Amino acid sequence: MTVTTGGPVVSFVLMRAVAATHSTDNAQRRVPLTSAPAGTGAYTVSLPADKGVVLPGTYMLFALDAQGVPSTARFITVTDPAAG
Repeated sequence: MTVTTGGPVVSFVLMRAVAATHSTDNAQRRVPLTSAPAGTGAYTVSLPADKGVVLPGTYMLFALDAQGVPSTARFITVTDPAAG
């Protein structure tokens, strides 16, 4: 997918939306993404090839600057195209 930003970015990560029960969240995960510049303020961001890493569901997408400061998250939905 292509992502546009308002400033320089060094990396992108996904955080799975919370699904807590009994004070634990077995589905919580932080997934670093591969990205490449795609023009001024634009980046091509790729999900990991292993479908077991990013399960279908709702995630928060963060862009991180050179100091590791995250952006405000954007919610995205990851689907499994094979599921129809």
